[in-house]
Amino acid sequence: MKGLRLLFLAFCLIVCWEFGLANPSGNRIEEEPVEYCTTFEEKPGRIIHVTKCAYMMDIVAKIKAKRQLTPREQNITLYSRRENFKKAVCCEDLVNDSGLELLKQSEQECGDYSQDLVSNGIEVEMGTRPWMALLEYDDPMFRFQCGATLITPRYILTAAHCINDDMISVRLGEHRISSDKDCRAFGSQVLCMPSPQDIGIEKTIVHANFNKEKIIYDIALIRLERPAEITRNVKTICLPLYEDVQGSILGRSVQLVTGWGIYNNRDYSDVPIEAPISRLHPSECRTGRHVVLLENQLCFNSSGKDSCRGDSGGPLSFPYIYKGLQRFVQMGIVSYGPQECGSEGTAVYTDVMWFLPWITQNIES
Repeated sequence: MKGLRLLFLAFCLIVCWEFGLANPSGNRIEEEPVEYCTTFEEKPGRIIHVTKCAYMMDIVAKIKAKRQLTPREQNITLYSRRENFKKAVCCEDLVNDSGLELLKQSEQECGDYSQDLVSNGIEVEMGTRPWMALLEYDDPMFRFQCGATLITPRYILTAAHCINDDMISVRLGEHRISSDKDCRAFGSQVLCMPSPQDIGIEKTIVHANFNKEKIIYDIALIRLERPAEITRNVKTICLPLYEDVQGSILGRSVQLVTGWGIYNNRDYSDVPIEAPISRLHPSECRTGRHVVLLENQLCFNSSGKDSCRGDSGGPLSFPYIYKGLQRFVQMGIVSYGPQECGSEGTAVYTDVMWFLPWITQNIES
């Protein structure tokens, strides 16, 4: 039966190519709104016209030439075609080379932290998480409502649900919000950090599939009006661009969540707080929303230690070996969790690794 189905789908591919997809008249094929999907290999994909998917057209060519398909190509043929979309396939969304190069330009400084690791739900040492950002809103009661990270001098990574018309700027290089200048005494010496940088917003880029009610595809980019100045207290965080780093992330269950959010179910923290949390299998995820966890979401235990309101958009990260050095690498973005932070249940994070193609396709020099 599987063989017959494969033969039928192969025939359909050839027929579509010969009688419609080649577009012999030269008429322009109208662009459809972007529809995102997950490939059979659980990679990010887009539902697009089969002629725009290079590897699908390679398969079509092999079928037309009556050449044997590999087992992987057979699976692509079986599982890529979209039943509800005529002449469309789920094509893997690939990393954009120019966007990837922009991320790599920050590698020398990214994820560099100067002090020992601080965790267990306590204050982060001043200046040791220089990629942390605060989103400022036109609200005198709650001026800073979300966290974020600096991924290039010009781009901020955050959660889509943090983006709204009241957002006015991004603050970088902050530690204690209530202080004009952050200083710390070391014996008889006092070390002060450079003043925070408040930078306006040129534009925001929210993922096309973001759904506010379901809180899915909860990722966004902010392009700053000007590049951030890289200093002791302002640096970029590393993203999982390489397979060895991605493998290390997949092999580790504990990550660190960092932010200025509510830390006792009552008060927003004046300083960044960091805590270790443990990853759970998707089947263990109990969000209270009765939704199925998507392939681009991560589930973590929220009992005891957890992110909370005000932490949204901030990073889930850990120091990994990155190009031979120990650097902080971001694997997730705080999305949502239980109504009472730190209570029994689980919290959901956006999977940064899954969205790497989208990030590289949406950043510019």
